[in-house]
Amino acid sequence: MTRLLTPAPLTPKGFSPFGEVIDTAAADPLLINQGFASRFDDLADIDVEQEGGRPCLSIFRARARAFPLAITMMERHPLGSQAFMPLSGNPFLVVVAPAGDAPPFEGLQAFLAGPGQGVNYRRGVWHFPLIALHEGDSFLVIDRAGPGDNLEEAELGEATARIADPGA
Repeated sequence: MTRLLTPAPLTPKGFSPFGEVIDTAAADPLLINQGFASRFDDLADIDVEQEGGRPCLSIFRARARAFPLAITMMERHPLGSQAFMPLSGNPFLVVVAPAGDAPPFEGLQAFLAGPGQGVNYRRGVWHFPLIALHEGDSFLVIDRAGPGDNLEEAELGEATARIADPGA
């Protein structure tokens, strides 16, 4: 079985079953540094303390994906959330499915993150690995470090979803 996924625009309401959209557009900034900087606080619920975990701040540098892209597997992090914020400001794609024992094929959804938007996957939410649209894009990533196995992968088997070129 093959299914074509059409990415929807990334909105807080549409993405709420899977986590939070990281975006300053609707946030109230706090002026700091004598008014030379705006601070946007508490943009996502970072959840990493299960089983003695701690926050880990990383930068991922991604290769651009080729399209059409086959979605044949999903991954999840059962012990912590995982946040991605593009440093380039370029859009990127997100493919998610609800938390559960296995990723439900019929529950797969795709979102197109707009310029300056990031995502924070809730603990246990199934997602496809990072889908960069531009070669060499860098992402600030906040996830969990510490004891325990915080990565599970699941093959979709015969079921395959495809995403057409979002730039076409």
